[in-house]
Amino acid sequence: MRSVIVYLLGFGIFLIGCSNESSVIKVEAYKAEDIPFEEGAGRVTIAVNEPISDEVAISDGLIEVIVLAKGLKHSANYEISLEGEKNQGVVFGPKENVKITFGTMVGDTLFKPNEQGELFVSMQNPLRIVLNVKETRVVVSEDGKEILRTEPFIVSEKLPNKK
Repeated sequence: MRSVIVYLLGFGIFLIGCSNESSVIKVEAYKAEDIPFEEGAGRVTIAVNEPISDEVAISDGLIEVIVLAKGLKHSANYEISLEGEKNQGVVFGPKENVKITFGTMVGDTLFKPNEQGELFVSMQNPLRIVLNVKETRVVVSEDGKEILRTEPFIVSEKLPNKK
């Protein structure tokens, strides 16, 4: 009997390890959530900002995407995008729409990291672009080739209970 239990437990662990389903991180309204890159150093913080008044629908709110990417080549240029289904999304830029803490902007949508290979860039977007999407990711590309991508996340449209 003991060997059957051990076999079943081992088989269950095997099935869990073979699962291809990735867990999708849920970001709640009016909260900030750190989303790790699948591979590579850094993180992305997603902050769903509170609407200006109670009369405004959450879908009219803003989502702030804060990207900290490390280990990049100082000599290369990078594009940052917020991607949903079918690789549709929004590219960071132009300069008037982004805040750059580390690195510089090259042209309208490209970024160059600082000498330490770090980019620290944020941009606000309309929340509606990530609502009702099965999963969203932040992607960092070099010369059109994806080099960093976050774990998938979704943004909850539910409002928290206000006290």
